[in-house]
Amino acid sequence: MKVQVKLFGEFREAAGTDVVSLDLPAGADCLSALKTLAQRYPKLAALLFSGGSLKDHLHVFLNGQNVNNLEGLGTKLAEGDVLTFFLPISGG
Repeated sequence: MKVQVKLFGEFREAAGTDVVSLDLPAGADCLSALKTLAQRYPKLAALLFSGGSLKDHLHVFLNGQNVNNLEGLGTKLAEGDVLTFFLPISGG
């Protein structure tokens, strides 16, 4: 199945593109998509993962909905889904 990953900010810079199409096996989840992305773009691996786990400060969205409100990173993907992730924004 094909899913899209939209990249912003430093993630876009690391990959050199703003949209990536991933071919994933049926039943793939959000975490496996992010791991596939990191394998394809090694510069992203350091931004996404620490010690084999996704960095805590990332907010991951599937079709505009935070995966924490679904089944977390284990949320299953479907053909045509769009995955995005962001760093938290702070300011004053």
